[in-house]
Amino acid sequence: MRLPRLGVAFRILAGLTVIAGLTAATGVVAVSLFGRFHEGFEQIATAKVPGLVNASQLAQQSGTLAANAPALVAVQSQSVRESVMARLSDQIALLEDLMTRLRDRGTDVADVVELQRRKNELIANLMTLNTQVERQLAAAAETGGLVGRLMHLAERVRNAEEALRDKTTTPRTLEEWGEARDVERRIDLWTAEAQHAILLMLAASRADHEARVDRLRQDYRAAMDRAAEVVAALPSGAAFDLEPLYRELEALGLGEHNLFNSRLTEIGLARAIKGSIARNQNVSDRLVGAVSDHFLAIEQDIAARSGEFERVIRDGKNAILAMAVVSILGALGIFLYIHRNVVRRLRGLQTAMAASAAGRSVAIPTHGQDEIADMARALHYFVATIRSREHALSDSERRLRAILEQSPVGVSIGRPDGSVAFANARAAELAGLPPDAFVGRRHALALPGATLQGRALPQEGPGLVARDVEVAVDRPDGSRVWALQTLQRTEFEGEPAILAWSYDITGRKRAEEDLRHAKDQAEVAARSKSEFLATMSHEIRTPMNGVLGMLELIALSPLDAEQTELVTTVRDSATALLRIIDDILDLSKIEAGKLDLDEMDLDPRELVEGVAELLAPQAHQKALLLVCDLDRKVPAAVRGDPGRLRQILFNLTGNAIKFTDAGRVVLRTRLEPSDAGSDRLRLRFSVEDTGIGISAAGQARLFQPFSQADSSTTRRFGGTGLGLAICARLVEMMGGRIGVESAPGCGATFWFTVDLLAGDPRTVPGDDTDLTGLSIIVAEPDPVQRAVLIRALEDKRAAVADATTADEAVELLTMADADLLVLSDGLLEHHPDDAPGAPNPRLSAPAVLARIAAAGVRPPPTLHLIDGREQPGDCPPESGEDGATPAGQPPRHDHLGRPIRRDALFRRLTALAGRAVSPLPVTEDSPPALDMAALDMADPDAAAPPPIILVAEDHPTNQQVILRQLRQLGFEADLSGDGLEALTAWRSRPYRLLITDCHMPRMDGYELSRQIRSAESVFKLAPDPRPRTAIIAMTANALAGEMERCTDAGMDDYIAKPVTLKQLAAALNRALGEGSVAAPDDPPAAEPAGTAEQTLDLDHVRTTFGGLDAASLDMLDFFLETTRPLLDEAAAALERSDLEAVRGTAHTLAGAARTAGANRLGRAASALELAAHRGDPDGTGHALTAVRTAFPAVEAAIRALRIGEAV
Repeated sequence: MRLPRLGVAFRILAGLTVIAGLTAATGVVAVSLFGRFHEGFEQIATAKVPGLVNASQLAQQSGTLAANAPALVAVQSQSVRESVMARLSDQIALLEDLMTRLRDRGTDVADVVELQRRKNELIANLMTLNTQVERQLAAAAETGGLVGRLMHLAERVRNAEEALRDKTTTPRTLEEWGEARDVERRIDLWTAEAQHAILLMLAASRADHEARVDRLRQDYRAAMDRAAEVVAALPSGAAFDLEPLYRELEALGLGEHNLFNSRLTEIGLARAIKGSIARNQNVSDRLVGAVSDHFLAIEQDIAARSGEFERVIRDGKNAILAMAVVSILGALGIFLYIHRNVVRRLRGLQTAMAASAAGRSVAIPTHGQDEIADMARALHYFVATIRSREHALSDSERRLRAILEQSPVGVSIGRPDGSVAFANARAAELAGLPPDAFVGRRHALALPGATLQGRALPQEGPGLVARDVEVAVDRPDGSRVWALQTLQRTEFEGEPAILAWSYDITGRKRAEEDLRHAKDQAEVAARSKSEFLATMSHEIRTPMNGVLGMLELIALSPLDAEQTELVTTVRDSATALLRIIDDILDLSKIEAGKLDLDEMDLDPRELVEGVAELLAPQAHQKALLLVCDLDRKVPAAVRGDPGRLRQILFNLTGNAIKFTDAGRVVLRTRLEPSDAGSDRLRLRFSVEDTGIGISAAGQARLFQPFSQADSSTTRRFGGTGLGLAICARLVEMMGGRIGVESAPGCGATFWFTVDLLAGDPRTVPGDDTDLTGLSIIVAEPDPVQRAVLIRALEDKRAAVADATTADEAVELLTMADADLLVLSDGLLEHHPDDAPGAPNPRLSAPAVLARIAAAGVRPPPTLHLIDGREQPGDCPPESGEDGATPAGQPPRHDHLGRPIRRDALFRRLTALAGRAVSPLPVTEDSPPALDMAALDMADPDAAAPPPIILVAEDHPTNQQVILRQLRQLGFEADLSGDGLEALTAWRSRPYRLLITDCHMPRMDGYELSRQIRSAESVFKLAPDPRPRTAIIAMTANALAGEMERCTDAGMDDYIAKPVTLKQLAAALNRALGEGSVAAPDDPPAAEPAGTAEQTLDLDHVRTTFGGLDAASLDMLDFFLETTRPLLDEAAAALERSDLEAVRGTAHTLAGAARTAGANRLGRAASALELAAHRGDPDGTGHALTAVRTAFPAVEAAIRALRIGEAV
């Protein structure tokens, strides 16, 4: 039978088990003894002693709680009561906690139940007392309030008596004297009864018994009855004055909350509080007694347990000493056994392992059946296996070396000093040396420095040093080869080394050199082409400008309709071709290095707003909103090339308008942080649109010449693709960057940054407008434009509130007065969430003002924001029927066209607020005043002088008529389509005469005249004052007071439409001096022409146009073409109940009709204007029907004249 294996683990475990048994026995004895001690002590410590302490604290807390109860009764206010009750609540909570501790410590249940019952009784009594005190304080407060009202009423009674005596008139007869005496006696009697009733209530407020209060109440009722009789006997006027006092006095004594009931409540509560105090003291005494009995029982139990603990401690000490001696002897025997059978054998095995590691052959003892014998046998096996593998590794190394020698890649190992430690045949071939000569010498293929080309070599750590680095290797025979190297840190023969993999790329390098040479040749050719185009720029532009000039002259000559259309088409095509040539030449000059940038002071804000203003007509034509968002941190002056910056912005903004069908285009300017140590300012310009967007593929080729985002043959938008390429080159020349952020269908944001030097701020006119402290409401539907307006106004320290709907605007003006209102068309009537599914039209500005007025609020001075394509609605009348502002007072309504310029916005609002506004300064680049005397004496063969007359007229027919009339009188004139354009033209050069219509979009003739007169007042102070410009008003307004409005605005003369040549000549003579214009002869009268003459005043046509020729008939056809849309606009405005729009359209139609000689149509249009001005919808509808009826007859008459001319 085989004995079981006794391993080392078993032997050690047996020894540890014996030691553990002895230790466990000792521990059992100790635990048993100490367990008994702990049990008793824990009971005392956790139950008896804490219970004793808790009982003591409970007794103390009960007494404290009872002692603090009277403090609750002594309070005089609710706040003091709440404070006292808070302290009592804390004491009650502490009492509850002490009772819980007693229950948790194992206190007898019966004792706990008794204590709990006493405690609950005490707490309930305190809560009742608190409620009673609270009610008593409330009743006292109510009584005090009624007494206060009573005292105030007594004062009013005395005042009423004096007032009634003052109203009494002096009697004139004995009868009146008797009546007066009787009234005075009754007033005295009523006052006495009222005062008596007041005194009774005051006495009741101090009564201390219910019976006393009841007696006073009865007396009060009797006094009130007597007072009522007196009031009934008084005259109606006196009774009417005393009736409210009597009712109020009656309410204080007999009302729902009267003084008598309040005092009775106080007395009852005081009696109840006294009873609660007595009950509280009795309950507290019984609780303290129960706690004291419990305290004595705990003390007796603790004394009995102390003697038992002393005996347990004495027996335990003797048992622990005996067990300690036995444990020490057992541990010594086990140590000797383990040392002999385990430790000594392990040391022998360690000696054999050290000898084998040193290469010495020693015998390894393997006898035995335990774990140490197994370790010895395993060691013997490992030693034999290692020796076998060393032989196999040697064979593998020989095979690997053979593979390296045949590899097409050069492999070498270099030491840190650069010498070659190992190399295969391919590496030696690249070096141009035999393998034996290559190994052991320093060479570039083994030098990390040659590969890294000056880069620092990592000093430590494994891994890649360099990957795919090109290295030139010079061979001993003078040839050069190129190698593509990868270096990796490794170890070789126990030392650090660098492993180099080298691939021959000589052939590839030669091919690259050939390509580089071909590229240089191509760039030279391209540069030559660009230099040629840049040099030829003048020769190319000159004939094109000549073509355009000739086309302009041809257009001014007599042409028929077909010839005019052909000339217009050729002129537009030539202009587009010249623009393309300019782009090509600009790009060529940039590539040839012949484009120089100017550096001068410029205002970035003026630059951006100027570009927006230039492109405004294009945006208005597509109904796009054009917004300028200028950061207030942008400096007022920087130094740069304004022309090229304007060219970049013009191109980016033009593209944004071109590719956007709906929404907005936003021009933003920001100041960005500059590079550290730079003295330049970095400006970021961006143009955001809501257009079609650009794909990622399209963005990649945007800034390449002759490239577009959509280069297909079916693209929607044309263009050469040079604009953005030129912008990119210009930005690069300025040291900036350009980019785009976009996605298809999500719009695009083009941006560029430039670094510019700070300019001289003195070159930029200062802004002296002051909006500080003004309350301004901005009612604008577009969120971007609204945010820009708010930031701009807040920069001027104005308080701004915004409204997105008409209801919000009305609500804001109803809640608080506003100093100014900035209002736009297109506001929704209400927020869509307020009434889902309900009609929600967009309202015009006059409609919003009407809603504000209908709400009973007078609109504040209003700035109406309009587009260039809109006719501004008229301001509601202020001082007269014509709406004129009284002299010396600021205007209450003004218009401002989009895009909004900050300076114009601030100036308009400052003027509307009634604050001082300095006139617009004259810029340094404004031309000097013309010397008319010198012009008169000029050589007749010299070039014609510039026009001295400026015409401001918005209607196309009237534009052509006034220009034709001036030419017939011997004058050329410059034409502006509205007041804002005219003001810009007037500032650019001096004119002797301005002829202006009074009603135009963006800026009307009145405001234009005021702006010019304001600027002229500044020019008078200049060293070289500018001559005064005469202003002639020209309008078809049928309303009264038009001449006075013109005079008040600073105009010199007034002519009513339709204007004849004689009227115009007379007005020119008055403005320029008698004899300046020869009065034209009356044209010969024509034979009557039937219906045509009845509908058209042909004499007027001949007088106006100087004859009835083909040009005059063309003007009449032009009148028909421009009048039809006006009829449709008036009908559409009437359908949406926009009478202001109807009035503006009717005014324009009336002027054009009278100019064309259609007097019947003109009278009908004037009637329509008057009806719309009166706000009569029915009358406006009838008048519009009359206009529509009259127009076909005019059209037929003009067609008949054209047929007669053809015959």
